[in-house]
Amino acid sequence: MDTLKHLLSGDLERTEIRRYLIFMTAVFWGFIFLAWLGYPAEHKYSITTHTFSFLGSYNEEHSPQWWWLFSIAMLFWSGAGMVLAQYYRRRFSEISRWGAWVGAILLMLGCLNIGLVGIFPDVRTVWSNGVRVTEIHEKVAVFAAASFILCIIWNGVLLLKDWLGEVLFGGDRQLAHSGMIAPYAFWLSVLFVGSYHLIKWEYIYAEKKAAAQAAGLPFGSSWSEAMGTRYSFPLWENVLIYTLFIFLVWFAVALSREE
Repeated sequence: MDTLKHLLSGDLERTEIRRYLIFMTAVFWGFIFLAWLGYPAEHKYSITTHTFSFLGSYNEEHSPQWWWLFSIAMLFWSGAGMVLAQYYRRRFSEISRWGAWVGAILLMLGCLNIGLVGIFPDVRTVWSNGVRVTEIHEKVAVFAAASFILCIIWNGVLLLKDWLGEVLFGGDRQLAHSGMIAPYAFWLSVLFVGSYHLIKWEYIYAEKKAAAQAAGLPFGSSWSEAMGTRYSFPLWENVLIYTLFIFLVWFAVALSREE
């Protein structure tokens, strides 16, 4: 119990947070790896055609036997991420107490919704009043993504405030240092490239569809026509999830440099 309180306080020293990050990464990706191993070979899972959540779908065309491994992974991320949120809060309190709490709450909301992604898998099962579980899954996934993105941007603004305070007003820099640039550059680069391809595809698809219709040829949906290409939604969804996890861990390591 004392260990749990210590973790949830966010008051972790450099060695403690780094060991925790290794543990968090190993357990989460260990379960994801097992979910991938359990995915039926005949269904040919690929990040260019299958979303990350398909690893946790018990629909017959996905993983009806080992889908629950994915749910465990997401629930673990949800709980483990709360500790990370408190660590972020404690470190960012050196810049702004209320600003640190805003960032922490956003990160905790992201973690909460990640857990709900595991509880409500991407399946066609009807939940209530004709609402399918997949519809709930999609909503909590969007809320999770929005919360994580807002958290990263918010904390970036706090770091910018810290840096500008020294540059413009000669104050003491509390937290921002050069080691924090790399994880932000990495995350923003992947986010930009992914967004670019997904937006560009909408224009390409419209042109291809118009040409096919003019020729009297059948043409698939935007989703199906992008499968297996660099414009595939599953491809960028997978890549952005990997990038998010890497950022959260990498940035925590960067924060720990001044412990």
